[in-house]
Amino acid sequence: MKPTMALKPLVFALAAVMAIAAQAGGRDDDHGNGHGNGHGNHEPKGPTLEQLLQIGAGAGAAVLDTQNSDGNLVGNQGTKNDASVRDSANGTNGNVGMNNTAGDGNQQDNAAALATADESFIFGTAVSVSSATQVNNNNAVANYSTTNNANLNNVGNGGSGNIGVNNSAGNFNQQKNNLAIAVSGGRVANAAAAANQSSTGLTVSNNGTQTYKTDTLRGTFTAAGAFAAAGKATIEGDKGHGGGGYGDNDRGHGGNGGSKDQKATFEAVGIFGLAGVTTQQVLTPDGWKNPVTNNANISNVGNNFSGNAGYNNAAGVGNQQSNSLSIAAGCKACL
Repeated sequence: MKPTMALKPLVFALAAVMAIAAQAGGRDDDHGNGHGNGHGNHEPKGPTLEQLLQIGAGAGAAVLDTQNSDGNLVGNQGTKNDASVRDSANGTNGNVGMNNTAGDGNQQDNAAALATADESFIFGTAVSVSSATQVNNNNAVANYSTTNNANLNNVGNGGSGNIGVNNSAGNFNQQKNNLAIAVSGGRVANAAAAANQSSTGLTVSNNGTQTYKTDTLRGTFTAAGAFAAAGKATIEGDKGHGGGGYGDNDRGHGGNGGSKDQKATFEAVGIFGLAGVTTQQVLTPDGWKNPVTNNANISNVGNNFSGNAGYNNAAGVGNQQSNSLSIAAGCKACL
């Protein structure tokens, strides 16, 4: 079975552009006459993508990407990062790329390079190249009681073709899905997929947070005392009686009787007592929260899928994941 004809207009156009680029770039060596040879770095080097595509490919496809993350600083305190992909890309056909991330400094990429040719177009040669470089240098992360959850649930079931899914929660994670396919009805079919991931100087600090509880403290108290007092008092209404006799019917009063308030003195002594309850609330240490929690879960993913499927799921800091596939079919294989 020949490759689908729907790809040919795009591939032909891309091939023409790349052929022009190859001719334009072929004179970068001091006008193409070789005078610059021998004056540079003598370290052995592999063929460049441009050189690879100059083999006379009738169809060429190339994807090159570079991702750099340098000198970043992240501080998370009680941070919660959730990256979740649910009920997605089920029953799909063709090429599907999905990226989902939560956090800081994450790098994700899906790349596909397809080339198809037959013997009627420049001998039916096809070249497909996919290359990715991810660099993570000198980054620092300080996590305090941080939770990272990355979940894939019910994704990519029952489909066909190529699917790449990247899902991460956290910091400075690198994920990559590469696909290179070259199909030729002629003599040459080359496919290459490469991924370079570099992580150096990454500093991660995971710390817990002290937790406290509120305690109520109760206490009792008692007190006692004594008192003494002295003073003078006036007794009112106590009428005095003078001398003399009383006549009949008690009507006769005689003598020198008077009517004056009486004076008195007093002294008082006593004791007293007090009692009660006191309350006070204080904060006391109650252990530590989880320093850092990283959960990466995959559930019900990629069932009954036909073709190429790549899934990356990561939670945490500085994870690197890559899926690469290279397919080349030539000669009679695709006739």
